[in-house]
Amino acid sequence: MRLEKFEREIMEIFDKNFIERVKNLKKTGNIFNPLFYLVFTRLVELSALINDVVMPNESEIDEMFRTRKEFLQIDYKTISEILKRVWVFEIKRGEEYKFSQSVEDLMYIVHRMGSIQSKIDKVIKKNIKEWEKDEILELYFVLLKTLLELDEQINKEIEY
Repeated sequence: MRLEKFEREIMEIFDKNFIERVKNLKKTGNIFNPLFYLVFTRLVELSALINDVVMPNESEIDEMFRTRKEFLQIDYKTISEILKRVWVFEIKRGEEYKFSQSVEDLMYIVHRMGSIQSKIDKVIKKNIKEWEKDEILELYFVLLKTLLELDEQINKEIEY
């Protein structure tokens, strides 16, 4: 029952507007898949836990989350610079990249990613009762399953 509650809490983070924007990105062939990005960042954390790089205690988990924010968080400055360069490349080649068709959706999602990651962090910490490695790993496996199922659901809805 506790893991089902955890899974529901994770799903509640993803509102309808976010899901629609993800669909739009996929439909236009945008290279950025926010759900894959979330899976990837959480796989890195899971690996750190499995390999005892991060110990199952609150201070190390907090440090792991902080480190992810510093090194893996995509920011507006980076995206803006990429978009400027893409536009220059488009002008030079005389043809728009398909990627450019979903820039508004991309910017919205990038804006939301920090908040979504923070909400996931809070849900994980809230559901840790014993601060034991196996318990935390189980939460991560459920989180990854939930993200993969959400991505699969979106792909089915857009027939990807």
